[in-house]
Amino acid sequence: MRTRRSITSAEAYPSQIAVLAFMASVTFKVLMLPRYFAGECGRQSWIAMSLMMLLDTAMFAFVYKIACNGGIRNLDIPLWIKNSAIAIAVAGCLLKAVLFYSECIAYTATALFDEGLWRLIVAGFFPVLAYVAYKGLNVLARTAQVVIWLVGAVIAINVLLADFQGDIETVLPVVPSVRLASACDRYLFWFGDFTPFMFFSVTSSSRKKHAPVFVSLAFLFVFTVGFVIALDSVFGGGSALISFAFGKLAIFNKLSRLLGALDFPVVCVWLLMATVKLSLLLSAACEGLTHFTGGRGVWAVFLAAAASAVCKLAVGNLANAHVFFTGRIRYFAAVSEYVVPMAVYAAYEISRRVKARRERLPA
Repeated sequence: MRTRRSITSAEAYPSQIAVLAFMASVTFKVLMLPRYFAGECGRQSWIAMSLMMLLDTAMFAFVYKIACNGGIRNLDIPLWIKNSAIAIAVAGCLLKAVLFYSECIAYTATALFDEGLWRLIVAGFFPVLAYVAYKGLNVLARTAQVVIWLVGAVIAINVLLADFQGDIETVLPVVPSVRLASACDRYLFWFGDFTPFMFFSVTSSSRKKHAPVFVSLAFLFVFTVGFVIALDSVFGGGSALISFAFGKLAIFNKLSRLLGALDFPVVCVWLLMATVKLSLLLSAACEGLTHFTGGRGVWAVFLAAAASAVCKLAVGNLANAHVFFTGRIRYFAAVSEYVVPMAVYAAYEISRRVKARRERLPA
């Protein structure tokens, strides 16, 4: 069973993985997705979100086990499986980068400018994404540990000063519907955010030190589903008309009545989260391509430039992105985000057991 030589993976502590997992999962699920879900399955959107988040949590278990065993590039599995999995993961990361990059540009153009031009916003994001992808996942993990304090502060302030006037009956009763399955199927690309973590190597072997990861998974589930419930409780059927839902978080703040809209801190924090998320996708793609050819710096600049060019020249607006990524291409996301982690971990377990059986045989 031939494998490629051992390669140094991006090392990270469980606490860093926990922080990155939260931002990787939450960031774009609270932007356009609530609107899409509300339009697809109405008041049942929080149920669809819950089901997909449970599936994502299950997939994280496979990804995290891979990371705890050295990362995908160091696993003792057949080389063709490893290379195929990395190639598919890279393609999935790049497609997601285009989707979320487009949403990020559209949000920036709307939230910070009266008439923001995509080319100018792309020009601002490109050097940042290229630089972080060049520095690698280690630097990104440490950066996320700093950003999370700002994220936590803004969320805490808005929760503590919340002036919630919603009606929980708006999201009831709970009635299973075919539209739930339709929503989960149609928006596959907005889920499965943990494949990039296969390129990490978790440094801690102590079970107690993995606790932050479990806390993060629980919190991101509660926060994401709770956000959708709160949004639908306040706006009801109007949720299907709300673009950039995360920006509405400041509306629930009591200080908004006295000082006017306080959405600027929310916008800034979300942009930081989006930068981390996009950097994670491009850095993971860079790691995968470097596995085959080397030349991290060249790939970092090329991928950031390619994603920027595709968003500006090929996508151009959110409508085009929505049509493309809800088309048949969405099933590629199911392969890259769900099938690949399970297949890689299964190959690792089979390889490990075969090796252990051979070692027990008498010489």
